[in-house]
Amino acid sequence: MPQGGIAAYLLGLLQSPLAETYTMRAVDVTVPDFFVRHRELRPLLTGVFWARLEMALRRFRPDLVHVHTSGYGGFYEKALLAGAAHAERIPVLFHLHGGNFDQFLQALPDRRRQLVIRSLSRAARTIVLSEAWKPLVSRFAPPERVVVLPNAIHCAEFAPALDRQPGPIPRLLFLGMLSARKGLDELLRALLEVRREGIEFTAEIVGGEEVPGERARYAALYRAAGLEDRVRFTGPLYGADKLAALRRADLFVLPSRAESFGIANLEAMAAGLPVVATRTGAIPEVVSDGVQGLLCEPGDAAGLAAALGRLLVDAELRRRLGRAARLRALDFDWQSVAERLGSLYRSVLEERRSSVRG
Repeated sequence: MPQGGIAAYLLGLLQSPLAETYTMRAVDVTVPDFFVRHRELRPLLTGVFWARLEMALRRFRPDLVHVHTSGYGGFYEKALLAGAAHAERIPVLFHLHGGNFDQFLQALPDRRRQLVIRSLSRAARTIVLSEAWKPLVSRFAPPERVVVLPNAIHCAEFAPALDRQPGPIPRLLFLGMLSARKGLDELLRALLEVRREGIEFTAEIVGGEEVPGERARYAALYRAAGLEDRVRFTGPLYGADKLAALRRADLFVLPSRAESFGIANLEAMAAGLPVVATRTGAIPEVVSDGVQGLLCEPGDAAGLAAALGRLLVDAELRRRLGRAARLRALDFDWQSVAERLGSLYRSVLEERRSSVRG
């Protein structure tokens, strides 16, 4: 099963109310593990993606193409694919994901900067996930065509169990790709500090690997630190298994160094969990510090330890923040976000019809 925020968004979109209004066709551009390990062969895979898109354009004759992309090589690949739609005079929406997309833009050398500007300038709209990103992206795309649209989830799928009883030892859950970018190194140091303070906890770390071997490497690091009796690595979980992990937990942590939106935070909030997260990307726009969770700075292991310790020892605070988190998550249900995306689709399609009439 595809992993990551883009895959989760697309699956949600295909099951959203918009799927009842529009006929949606997805072109699979998932990168198999083989090509992750053999990056020198990626141009071959790009050729396969191009052929898939060309076939879909000829077969379905879409009215618009919605491109989802991360930064770096993924962006250049998607820009190339978008060119196929532009050649057919089909409007393109560029949807920017990826926790380090802002870093990608800020580090661009001049020639690639011009390539990004040219790609985004041709788009009918450029969608960003947070107000925080809009000023930066507006330097690369026409500002009037940059739109903020948050991620969404189906909140009903994450409803907390009504009969759940907390255990004697608080249970902490991490849900995300296993990588340094998601803050697993800071989490290790924070949990060691929490243990030194004599605070009881267990932790479940759930997620796939951005790089093969990361799960084994992090499991070995946590084991070497003496946390094997407190921390369990379970690999990726989906569907009912992921929901069961959320319902086992008492609080959620995602200490990302960089994040575009943090959809895992939203899933945890919908499950009624208070979250401990970092002030990066859209997260401060979703989680108010002290209301639905506690926030610390990216890379701040001491601040992370303080936030975790505060929630681990205070069951009433966990309950209060968890209730507020559930209510806040409803603002990002697909029912309401789909209305905003549908309005965006309609405006782009009307512009296209006006252009054709002109």
